[in-house]
Amino acid sequence: MPTQTMTVHKMQVDGSEVTFTAGETVYEVATRNKKNVPVLCYDPRLEPFGACRLCVVEIEGIRNPVASCTTIAAPDMKVTTSTDRINRHRKTLLEMVASENDAIDVDVLSGYSSQELTLLVDEYGARTGRFAGAQSGDSRKDDENPFILRDYDKCISCYRCVRVCAEQEGDYAISIMNRGFHTQITTEFNGILKESACTFCGQCVQTCPTGALGDRKALRFAETA
Repeated sequence: MPTQTMTVHKMQVDGSEVTFTAGETVYEVATRNKKNVPVLCYDPRLEPFGACRLCVVEIEGIRNPVASCTTIAAPDMKVTTSTDRINRHRKTLLEMVASENDAIDVDVLSGYSSQELTLLVDEYGARTGRFAGAQSGDSRKDDENPFILRDYDKCISCYRCVRVCAEQEGDYAISIMNRGFHTQITTEFNGILKESACTFCGQCVQTCPTGALGDRKALRFAETA
């Protein structure tokens, strides 16, 4: 059988010509070419979601910035990943997110991705206290399972935990209830984890970018060390 060849296309990112293949997103092309595009709701294992809006870029011919993680790259597209306008947008979004959380600095042992929000807030100088947002989650520290800490006062509703549980594990143990500031990550019937479909695989902890979900065993070890 003849070997199928993959068609390579060209586009511009920050003035440089780069190549891509059909189906790649602008975010994938940009980051593969060493461009620093911030994200909070993105996990490469998951379907693009476009919720946090930090990854917006400018595309010539399109009036408003677009989410690069959900925008498919096209031939001859001209993309700009960083401008004063975009960086002001990112800083404001991070200031708003920070205003809703009870803590930006969390223990590095909480989980693999737990420092993502902290690092972005510092990178964009967003510890300004300019906004006074209401907290958008209620903690479940009463859940006495020995593995996963659920501190939803740090939750930013990125839904990475919900999606990794469904898309990667197929358990659907984590869900969402309510809207707006009342949005809450929860289990079915808002119960405790051991009474849900949770298998305590830890994937939700490892994808959480804020430490809202934490590794209880690691945190206990740090307290006793």
